[in-house]
Amino acid sequence: MIIDAHAHCDVRFGWVHTPDVLLRVMEEGGIDQACITGLADVPGDDPDAYDRFVGALRAHPDKLHGYLRINPWYGEEAKALFRRAVAEDGVRGMKLHPTTIILPPNAPAVIEFVRLAGELGAPVLIHSGDEPNALPLQIAKCAEACPDTNIIMGHMGGVFFFEDALRAAEKHPNLYLDPSGNPRPDIVRKAVDAVGAERVVFGTDMPAMHPNVEKKKVELARLTPPQERLVYAGNIARLMRLPGVPA
Repeated sequence: MIIDAHAHCDVRFGWVHTPDVLLRVMEEGGIDQACITGLADVPGDDPDAYDRFVGALRAHPDKLHGYLRINPWYGEEAKALFRRAVAEDGVRGMKLHPTTIILPPNAPAVIEFVRLAGELGAPVLIHSGDEPNALPLQIAKCAEACPDTNIIMGHMGGVFFFEDALRAAEKHPNLYLDPSGNPRPDIVRKAVDAVGAERVVFGTDMPAMHPNVEKKKVELARLTPPQERLVYAGNIARLMRLPGVPA
């Protein structure tokens, strides 16, 4: 069983990541299920974004699970939308992209939403990388302020800040590492050595990236079979509370 903890499904900015495209790439890469986000922050400038996202989940409930990509600038409206998404529309997580919302992860407005996700039992996927608003040490401050919320650090700091990502996760037990998109061939091994296989999740960033690239990084990590099962499926199944998947 392989569950992609970081995938995308949407049509926006010239990207055509429809469910059909995503499912084709999943089949090519041997991915059984994927946890997806859209490409628009909601609420926001795309009034159809929420319906597109929920429509993809409803069309493929056995394959696709969702993090709703939230825009904290909309305050109570956004909070109400997320509550509805979890209670009524099958959404299991929250996505925050600090670059597009123009707020760092440790901003008070962001922390409010991360705490809300924790109250609802939903993990939060936060993009990290080289951008000024998406640095691992900023996410560490968010994790410290929200100890009851499980936070997945997408891309675990990118090319230049992966060491900060490792240090942040070592310090904060509610931080999980997602090495997707990091080009270092040893990055999965480093993540597992730092925090244990129990806090590393497999992600691909597909369909922009192909799963076979990310699977090679897991292969090079030379994990034990129990570690591999956790990284490939068990950890994200537990975090997203996926039915029928051994955690």
